Amino acid sequence: MKQKLSITLEKGLLKEAESLIDGLNIRNTSQAIEFLLRRSLQDKKTAVILAGGDPKKLMSDGVYRPLMSISGKTLIERNIEAIRKVFKNIIIVGQAPVITELFKVLGDGSGLNVNITYLEEKETLGSAKTLEVAKKMINSTFLFLPCDHYFDFDVGELMKFHLAQESVVTLSVFNKTNFDWPVAIVEMDGYRITGYDEHPKKPKTHLRSMLIGIAEPSIFNHIPSGVLTWSLQENVFPKLAGNGLMCGYPISGNWVNIRSRKDVELIKRLLP
Repeated sequence: MKQKLSITLEKGLLKEAESLIDGLNIRNTSQAIEFLLRRSLQDKKTAVILAGGDPKKLMSDGVYRPLMSISGKTLIERNIEAIRKVFKNIIIVGQAPVITELFKVLGDGSGLNVNITYLEEKETLGSAKTLEVAKKMINSTFLFLPCDHYFDFDVGELMKFHLAQESVVTLSVFNKTNFDWPVAIVEMDGYRITGYDEHPKKPKTHLRSMLIGIAEPSIFNHIPSGVLTWSLQENVFPKLAGNGLMCGYPISGNWVNIRSRKDVELIKRLLP
């Protein structure tokens, strides 16, 4: 909910704020000031890495997929390096066998110049319930991403875009065709996502949801409390889309949803 107020600023400071106006993400002085205020209040931005669900289903070729080696580094190390410029506070949620193995590689995160907190998921109840484990540690806009996806786009730009919108969630949207795995399809009107289909029999668009996005803490209002199965992809996102509360951010980088060594080889070819 927006509220009007009157403020007095030095001319130089106002001019610096107005320099952020690009006519697209930030369209006026009010949005520029709001963006700067949000950024200053989020010095320690948080990212939640989703590593939940049945540990056996997170394994390929005898290795947990986030720990697959890609040219000398594990996937999860590469992903943390990709987000740490903006997100220094990392929360990893997963069941005990998974987070135990991740800790052996990542430790407290100091070696990667981040702070890592591990939270144990007790039951397999769906991706929304995995995210809910981190609820008590989330008090501001945050990044969420799966532990077994590779990407190379700028999450800082994704955050900047989200802060200029009025949405609960902004999903990164992929429109390339270099994949052969099942994907979710979104429908969009401008930047607003109007439809989300996790398992389309006949895709209506070529726009793919990546399950990498920015969310407001109010997303937890859309996850029922208690022991029940609840998924971001099948329960939360379709409802947000139907209510006009979700935006899409088209990305121009690369993205691979890892399922096998074949996908790892594809990533190696994509590395700079």
